[in-house]
Amino acid sequence: MYAFKVTAKQNIGGKIAKGMSVQVVEKSSSSPSTKSILEAFKNQLGIEVKGVEVSTSYFTVEKLK
Repeated sequence: MYAFKVTAKQNIGGKIAKGMSVQVVEKSSSSPSTKSILEAFKNQLGIEVKGVEVSTSYFTVEKLK
């Protein structure tokens, strides 16, 4: 299992503010998918983004040790 800290680079959908972050756990060492990131925001912070196109480029991803 690999843990990542994902931080928003910009405001997203009027719900995720620039600088907000969550931790995402993945089975592989590759960066988390947009789906995994949005699920983490929903589960950890109660923020659900719908009807907005979201890309992984909207986030910085840091692999945690």
